[in-house]
Amino acid sequence: MPAKRTPKAESSGGSARLVRRLIVVALTLAVGVGVVWGVARLGEEARRGIGSRDRYAVHFASIECDSPPGLERVAFLSEVRYVANFPESFQSLDPELNAKLTAAFAAHPWVAGVEDVSVTTDRVVQVKLRFRVPVLAVHPQNGTVRLVDSAGVLLPPEASPDGTAELTSPVATSLPLAGQVWPDADVKRAVELVESHHPRRLEKTPQGWRLTTADGKTLVLER
Repeated sequence: MPAKRTPKAESSGGSARLVRRLIVVALTLAVGVGVVWGVARLGEEARRGIGSRDRYAVHFASIECDSPPGLERVAFLSEVRYVANFPESFQSLDPELNAKLTAAFAAHPWVAGVEDVSVTTDRVVQVKLRFRVPVLAVHPQNGTVRLVDSAGVLLPPEASPDGTAELTSPVATSLPLAGQVWPDADVKRAVELVESHHPRRLEKTPQGWRLTTADGKTLVLER
């Protein structure tokens, strides 16, 4: 027969169970407090991180740079951001900032090259640019006048023809997009003649080219 449990044994077993329950409750409370503290700590760190990012955030419109002829800086920056699909703001501490801004500005048809990107101690972003220079006014068949630079790259339509040579013979090939080379043999040859002879006007003839200088002299060249 099993031995009968004495009141003293029953009392000891009840005390042990009570102690275990108290330990479980204490551990549960400790875990809960730890979770609440951890969440609060993460929230504090997140707020600090956001504050840090806000501190180094730069608006694209605040970039310091020159602008091409006929464009205000703010309008030019707006066009650059649109063409490159660049965000409205960025981090001045971004390790890839130089490459990102170089690619963004280089995509604009007025920009021939990005020479430098720098951030001052006051977190001012400065971009040094080299712009395309119009050298030849071309007459497409649609009746407009468009300009190209010394590489034959088509400039935006607002470019002014003042002071450039003029190809008076209409060009039959279709216009490329601004910022792209105009793939027309006559345009290419006319640009070469402008670079070598500096005429005021050029005309394509069945025999070759007729060049007129600023003082009215004429030079006829074979093909």
